[in-house]
Amino acid sequence: METNAQNTLVLIFQHVGIYYSLLDYYAHESKVTTSFRISEYEAVLDNYIKTQVSKDTEKQRVTSSLSITNLNACSLLSFVNEQRGIFAIQPGLLQTIQSLESKRIRELGQPDLDVITAKFKPLYAFFNAPACDLSASTDEVEEHLASLMDVMQDTLAKVAHNVRALDGSSKRLSEILESHDFNQMVATEQVRSAIDEIIHISKRNIQPTLTFLNEKAMAPDSSAMYMIRQMREQLESTVFIVQHRNISSIEMKLLSYAEVIREIRQRLYRYVDMDKAQRAIYNQIEEQFNQLHEEAVMKMDAKLKGKQIDPTSPLFSEARVLWGMHNWSRSNLVAPLLQMPLHDIDFALNEHIRTKLNQAEALGDQKRKPSTKTESAAVTLKKRKRVKHIKDLMKGLPLQECKADVYLGIHTLLSENFKDYRLSDIYDALPFIPANWTLKKTLIKNEIEFNHQRLSYMTKRLEETINE
Repeated sequence: METNAQNTLVLIFQHVGIYYSLLDYYAHESKVTTSFRISEYEAVLDNYIKTQVSKDTEKQRVTSSLSITNLNACSLLSFVNEQRGIFAIQPGLLQTIQSLESKRIRELGQPDLDVITAKFKPLYAFFNAPACDLSASTDEVEEHLASLMDVMQDTLAKVAHNVRALDGSSKRLSEILESHDFNQMVATEQVRSAIDEIIHISKRNIQPTLTFLNEKAMAPDSSAMYMIRQMREQLESTVFIVQHRNISSIEMKLLSYAEVIREIRQRLYRYVDMDKAQRAIYNQIEEQFNQLHEEAVMKMDAKLKGKQIDPTSPLFSEARVLWGMHNWSRSNLVAPLLQMPLHDIDFALNEHIRTKLNQAEALGDQKRKPSTKTESAAVTLKKRKRVKHIKDLMKGLPLQECKADVYLGIHTLLSENFKDYRLSDIYDALPFIPANWTLKKTLIKNEIEFNHQRLSYMTKRLEETINE
């Protein structure tokens, strides 16, 4: 059953989730997607119809209307290559689909901005030429003004599009980074990737756009904003009042976007600054520890026992803020460790206790190295027992039954046999899948809800490895 282009477009936007799934699958490669594989599109389409469309008549209608054959017949595809098994959606339609959610929009880079600038150059040359007479309306002037307005409108749309893309990327990256505690010394791989992406976006997208919109650094013949201002001034006190007013409005709107982009950059770079501060603290702690360790080793004798480091050593010069504490010695065990201040005693005491908690065990025996663990032995033991219990339960995983969706299979097994089960245990259980079974990713999305928690994931299936 074929449908016309108008009805097919209606169905595309009614079931836009199909194309979101396809775009998200390719998002790890690039936002600049030029073509898709036919087999992957058909897999997404089939899964969507099975899970999202209930009526049989509607299933048949959506399947036929959104098939590659019908999309091509409606001229909604740029090309279809059956031999290579790929196809491309018309750029305008694809951009419209991406624009519905800003996180899927591609940001403008320097080449895009150079193309926009190049469009203004012939128009700027015409209006600045000595032979250009703007005292009266002629066909040539009218045609160039119409072309100028088209380029201005196109530029405004692209810059607005770019602002939405940058804002969408900002929100997406902020969600990742807000979940990370920057007081931790080690960042996760996801956080490190997000920070690298912020730096890349700032360098390749934000900074070129701000340069493009900077009215204070405009150079003749090389800045679009400079050429726009010059052409707008050329139209002042002429008969082209309407065009002058429209150009002025667009120019002011473009300049206003610069402030929006600066706010986005400031919002994103807050996380980069936090990461730099975290690294600086880590490096300083490591440097101080290395100096202290070297000094201590130099004083050790053959029995690994030596004299104490002199408190007046230059090594402690940067710790003047802690002066006032009494020296710890075996002959003075009952002496107070801190000279308490006269005011705000609770704050000082709590801060002293907080900084000394991890060292309390080491103070009992000077031969023992301070523990580097941030968790107590009881917590560590509890975690090990939990993982061991998950490992034992995974021996009973019905591999054949959960081949289609291993996450759901693990969830079913653990939720029925693990009293203290939570959704995050699924990831702890994955390493205990037998070595002769391999995880394969699919294009099918699924969700698991348990105890007011929700896990959204791309389904992974199991394949048994046959050793020949």
